[in-house]
Amino acid sequence: MAKGLQATFDTSGWSAGLDRLLGPARVSLARSMAVAGGEVLRDEAKARVSTHRGVLANAIYLAFREAYSTDKEVQYAVTWNKSKAPHGHLVEFGHWQIYAVIRKPDGSYITDKRRKLATPKWVPAHPFLRPAYEAAATRAQAAMVQRGRERLPQVLAAQGGNDEP
Repeated sequence: MAKGLQATFDTSGWSAGLDRLLGPARVSLARSMAVAGGEVLRDEAKARVSTHRGVLANAIYLAFREAYSTDKEVQYAVTWNKSKAPHGHLVEFGHWQIYAVIRKPDGSYITDKRRKLATPKWVPAHPFLRPAYEAAATRAQAAMVQRGRERLPQVLAAQGGNDEP
């Protein structure tokens, strides 16, 4: 399952309305709020790599972590599609370059595995997940709260409860 950036936010401030939600309605609201916050974090991560690494930016997505989610907690992760951008971990953590890298006419790069470097070269990390979280956590939380304010009355009304939280 997807790994990557994960965040947990305190929802105790909304407990009065949340306590009235039952089963699937509660999960529906939580998922809706998590997606709103996750989209902010995903977009921030994409912005941090888009200027230099378009392939990686296009591979970043928000993934529901079904294996880690329950009726009491939902988890999403911001990660990248490793098939589309297998080099994502090299960018995030840095790496030793042992082969020559060639820039193609279209501006993209390829590794020439026929040309080993005489001396390996350390390519420093350009982390994008943790800095994205640090830069956008407050905005993500605000997006989650806003989405919760929009959805809570709708979800309460749909389950036959009072639409005023």
